[in-house]
Amino acid sequence: MFWFAALPTLLCVVTVSFSEPTTCEDAQKACSVTACGIPVTNGTPGRDGQDGAKGEKGEPAGQWPQGLQGPPGKLGPPGSRGAPGTQGVKGLKGDHVDSSVTETKLANLELRSLKVELDRIKNEVHTFSLGKRSGKKLYVTNGEKMPFSKMKAPCAELQATVATPKNIEENKAIMDMANEHTFLGITDEVTEGQFVYVTGGRLTYSNWKKDEPNDFGSVDCVCLQQDGLWNDVSCSSSFVAVCEFPA
Repeated sequence: MFWFAALPTLLCVVTVSFSEPTTCEDAQKACSVTACGIPVTNGTPGRDGQDGAKGEKGEPAGQWPQGLQGPPGKLGPPGSRGAPGTQGVKGLKGDHVDSSVTETKLANLELRSLKVELDRIKNEVHTFSLGKRSGKKLYVTNGEKMPFSKMKAPCAELQATVATPKNIEENKAIMDMANEHTFLGITDEVTEGQFVYVTGGRLTYSNWKKDEPNDFGSVDCVCLQQDGLWNDVSCSSSFVAVCEFPA
């Protein structure tokens, strides 16, 4: 009876002894599954083991190169106005100005200005020949020929006017001064056919050539001829300029 009960175990031992060399664990597995015939089921998973020892420090990662600069951002809104700054330090007191010194300087400036003006007038007068007098009037000329429109300017710069005879003596003085044809300060530019002085007023004296003024064409100015007679002519003609200083 004992032998029959121990038979499976002996068979297991014999089978294992004649098989290829194996480990004890393999033998047990073979016995339990094949020879022993005892059914086996998988057990439940075991618990996690304890944490292992801390590993060595790893190598540092390589450093990447710096990327390109990005585009500038949009302009932000303007900031609020700042508070006014503090008042600056008061400046040093200026030098005292003597009013009498200032007045003297102004007077000197005025004198220099008057001298410059006087020199200018003298230079302009020197460009004219010595004049002729008739009564209290003085007539001068520079001998240049020019149209009537340009003749008025040099006379005005001397504070004079274009020569205008108001009697026979003045007419002769102007004729002698010019020694050739010259304009008189008389025109009918304002009212056709009505000759008046350029300084204003109707004629008080005239010495027209026969059948003059005939007002032929555009003849608004008056010419004093070398014979002393007057003729109406075009203002664009050129004659010697004679200026008159008033009495």
